[in-house]
Amino acid sequence: MDFARTTEHRISIWACRGLLAGLLAFLTVQFFTRPTGDWESVYLSAAHHLRDHGDVLDGKNGYVYPPFGALFAVPFTFVPRQVGIAAWAALNALAAAVILVCAWRLSGGRGLPGRVGTGKADYAAFWLGGFLVVGFILDTAANWQTDLVIGAVLIGGCALLVRGRSIAAALAFGFAAAFKCTPLLFAPYLLWKRRFVAAGVVMVAAIGLNLLPDLAYPPSDGQTRLVVWKNRFLTPMSEANRDPGQWASAVSFNHSLAGFNLRVLAYERTDAKEMPVMPRADRPTAIELKRLNLACVAMMGLIALVSLWRRSGDITPGPVFAAEMGVVVTLMLMLSPMSSKPHFTIMVLAQLAIVRIGFLTRDRVLLGLATAIAIGGLCTGKDIVGRTAYDFLMWNGLLFFLTLGLFLGCCRARYRSVGAADVSEVVPAHAAVEVRRAA
Repeated sequence: MDFARTTEHRISIWACRGLLAGLLAFLTVQFFTRPTGDWESVYLSAAHHLRDHGDVLDGKNGYVYPPFGALFAVPFTFVPRQVGIAAWAALNALAAAVILVCAWRLSGGRGLPGRVGTGKADYAAFWLGGFLVVGFILDTAANWQTDLVIGAVLIGGCALLVRGRSIAAALAFGFAAAFKCTPLLFAPYLLWKRRFVAAGVVMVAAIGLNLLPDLAYPPSDGQTRLVVWKNRFLTPMSEANRDPGQWASAVSFNHSLAGFNLRVLAYERTDAKEMPVMPRADRPTAIELKRLNLACVAMMGLIALVSLWRRSGDITPGPVFAAEMGVVVTLMLMLSPMSSKPHFTIMVLAQLAIVRIGFLTRDRVLLGLATAIAIGGLCTGKDIVGRTAYDFLMWNGLLFFLTLGLFLGCCRARYRSVGAADVSEVVPAHAAVEVRRAA
């Protein structure tokens, strides 16, 4: 039984605060100790191109996203470089804080470990969640990517949804989807929860925001940029001879389902610096890979439906809702045509949900899985395991299997908690302390 604390443990509280402050400080430093990154070379370059009414999607700067991302970066082009970098660093630090705080509260956390009302579950969630996510947060900052900002908007949308503000949540999901399409998966989730208007708002917001660049800076050739993006990047994926998982990035960096299958089944690593990977002689065809992916997607969909079936219309604060969100975000990562390492920060919500439901239901399988995933998360750190082990683990699907484990864990957590004892209705730990004091 996880008895809650009745007195504060100040050393524990301040230790947790120090670790979090150190993480945010180290994250911020990444923007001032590196010469440049994707934010500057890709997004700001695309923003300048947009202001010139040019072809943002010509591939010259590596910009392969929907056009809204270029418009989002435009305000940063009007300020001096150092001011823009400082503003972007501050925004990323704020986004990381939002992700951590909202994920903690969504999963049932009421305060840092050591506060009145906290217990073993809080300590386990703090450390197991931290071990998993710290490498992804720092990697996103090191590459100056936008994924912390997108993740904060997504997790913030989940926080709005659980408070009954489904339209505001849908706008947040649509905003995130306007950057990268995979958050559109929240639309079918909202349909499943019978929030029909909100599901439509996600789609309208995502499409509408991607039409704004044409209104602000009309293209000189008169072609709608969103349509150009679809024709250049989405439509070719349906071609029969196009490998699933092939995107505007090296195959080594794609950790989605399609990327993993393509890498391990169709390519092999070499020792040559000029060609570090090469196609296998007996590799499957593109059609065979697509069939395999569809079979895997069907299996994942079936598992998700079974786990979410009971009480499908309810949205109740607590770890059960966090587990549902964990199912959605892990599916986003696995089903995306391209998921690189910075995309995986949002997995912290799934990890926290597994830990807390594991304690509430005394499920050793969930707690063991969360521990293994935390260790795996540490292994995604190149400086921790060394370059050789890192390359081997990443090539052979460490990130994909971590995500798959979280997906299966969240499905098990949701199914067992709703079927056996509805942990969403468990009295919060701090309230339980007050009840005992009153008695």
